[in-house]
Amino acid sequence: MTSNTEKEMELKFQRMLFKVQESLTGDEVQDLVFLCSDLLSLKDLSTVTSAGQLFTLLENRALLSIEDASLLLELLSIIKRKSLIRSLTLDEFMPTDGTTYSQQISPYRQLLYELSESICEQDLKNIKFLLLKTLSRKKLERDTTLLQLFLEMEKEDLLDENKLENLQKIIAEINPSLEKRITQYKTERYESGGMLIAQEIGDITPVPYTHTSPQVLTSLTSLTSVDVEGEVDRLSLTEGAAAISGDQSQHVDSHSVIENENLDLTVTENGDIQQYEMKGDRRGFCLIINNCNFKSLRRREGTDIDEGSLKGVFKWLGFEVLTKQDCSSHQILQALRDLAARDHTRADCVVCCVLSHGRAEGIVGVDEKIVTYRELIENLTSNQCRSLFKKPKLFFIQACRGTDNQPAAFPPIFSKDEDTTVSDAAVPRDSIPERADYLLAMSTVPHYASYREPEKGTWFIQSLCRNLKLLVPRGSDLLTILTKVNSDVSKKTDKSGVKKQMPQPEFTLTKRVVFPPPKTPPPLP
Repeated sequence: MTSNTEKEMELKFQRMLFKVQESLTGDEVQDLVFLCSDLLSLKDLSTVTSAGQLFTLLENRALLSIEDASLLLELLSIIKRKSLIRSLTLDEFMPTDGTTYSQQISPYRQLLYELSESICEQDLKNIKFLLLKTLSRKKLERDTTLLQLFLEMEKEDLLDENKLENLQKIIAEINPSLEKRITQYKTERYESGGMLIAQEIGDITPVPYTHTSPQVLTSLTSLTSVDVEGEVDRLSLTEGAAAISGDQSQHVDSHSVIENENLDLTVTENGDIQQYEMKGDRRGFCLIINNCNFKSLRRREGTDIDEGSLKGVFKWLGFEVLTKQDCSSHQILQALRDLAARDHTRADCVVCCVLSHGRAEGIVGVDEKIVTYRELIENLTSNQCRSLFKKPKLFFIQACRGTDNQPAAFPPIFSKDEDTTVSDAAVPRDSIPERADYLLAMSTVPHYASYREPEKGTWFIQSLCRNLKLLVPRGSDLLTILTKVNSDVSKKTDKSGVKKQMPQPEFTLTKRVVFPPPKTPPPLP
């Protein structure tokens, strides 16, 4: 019986590996090859053309097995294949003796991969030009990828985890904001014991990398969040409009941090922040995902009012509006993939509005499965959609981020049975974009509910539409408008005077978003 069970598990394991193999693109396979270049010999890796070949090498080295598939989990997490991870049965192939999952891909290797994901085609051409006197022309051919260049630099002893100066100089000339990421890596490595700096002299003595790094794979369902006091995901967004617009914005989440090194604000000679260009042939696409009818959750009465308001305002602003109703989790992600597949070359920006129930993990589809905020936005990164490179990607999210109510500062006056305000509770710890030029305008701060009036729509969306119509003609930038939305919504309450709501914009914008004032009057309410 035991033998049959073992054979069944072995067959299931091989089926899982086959599913991963069939799901990965050729480029993703080469990404995995690069990430494994510290674990396997370059000679063996040079012949790998499929994920199956790579898995065989890892199995032969006892790095991947039916007893421990944590390396596969780590690799898929690094290349951001979250939906694939969720579709697998990886938990069946993890150690059951209480062993923690140690980080096997070094932070150095992950840094290089992260840099490659942030470099556009033109930047790669510039890097190759700067390496003309260092590497042979054959190694700088047109189809050579940045990861292949890194490997060539390592072969020439121009690059390793203790020798980043050459790469840092090149990146500094190409993309200063990415150069700061290398500096950040050096700092983190020093602080974690990776470098010993001699007192006063400044000599740097390398310490070998060990596999005792902090745990990075804490669960199969939350691979990108850190929920430990004192630790915050380094990809956190700047929170609150005050960071750019100069206006005041309530800052509530005590676990959030401002990472200025991730923002490369373009300024003019007199110190003013520049604006994104809004001179394209068209403003862009606006996708509205409106979920009303759920399998067992309460129907979102009044959401059609929000959809109508958003349609009217964004058409008035010059957007081509696309709408999707009652989407499952899969359909939400497919709608984003379809949006990314469109040509945005002549567009100024892109907008996505999501109206749905929300839970701690993210947005809820009508099938009541979760779509995390990271999944929501990752399809529109510049790597996934080149025509959106350096263009603002604007998300407006109407959903709860928890079930707590924000109480007012005075006692209730009316009885609860007179209250017709409904909560959308059903916060995203991982609602963290990894690229520049993003805005996520959230209807509420983490852990709290947001409110919807069946006859009037939601407080947040209605305030957003009203203030866009009021302030765009005055030339106000989007963050200033969202600050006004914050102010308006913060003053609202239910009839009992108990429930309160505080919206929260999060962004990695590098310029001001200013919509050109339309020549026509704003749409009627």
